[in-house]
Amino acid sequence: MAFMLYKKQQRDGKLFYLNENKGYSLAGNSSGLIYPLWEKRGKPTEQGWTITADDILRQYDEKCTLDSHSLIIDFHPSANYRIGLIGLDRIHLYTFGDPEYVEWTPIMLELHDVFGVNKKITREEKINLIAEFEPNSSQKIVEFLYLNGDDYSWNWGRNGTVNAAFLHEETRNYFRQYF
Repeated sequence: MAFMLYKKQQRDGKLFYLNENKGYSLAGNSSGLIYPLWEKRGKPTEQGWTITADDILRQYDEKCTLDSHSLIIDFHPSANYRIGLIGLDRIHLYTFGDPEYVEWTPIMLELHDVFGVNKKITREEKINLIAEFEPNSSQKIVEFLYLNGDDYSWNWGRNGTVNAAFLHEETRNYFRQYF
């Protein structure tokens, strides 16, 4: 997945997204945006907590807000047969461990489709199509992932292997409220 910052712009009563050619990182305790937000919330553990896209944008840059920018994810950046851009709305997290040593954090991302194209495209066509676009979808999506704990610096679960989050009852009960 590729994480990209887009600027929102109104033209002729229509919303357009402009790629600022800036990436962002959610995971990691040194470069990721989730970790400092966890710290700002008092390092909650053994409980659920939520961050919004606006929280993440402001952590990225105090000048960015949900009114002016969007956090976009290209869920298949290497594809040459489709474009799939989704917007990040909020993240619900349940952190296990204690504030001094986190074990892991299952997370539920609330997302929405923003822009999609289903046709064979070249790399150059894709770059041009996602440089500036008008949204063509808004379907809601949820995704479950997890962040490793302090041993792995709050990074994503291993890619390319089974990285599903096993949700125990108290964690399921927390996430259930968002369905």
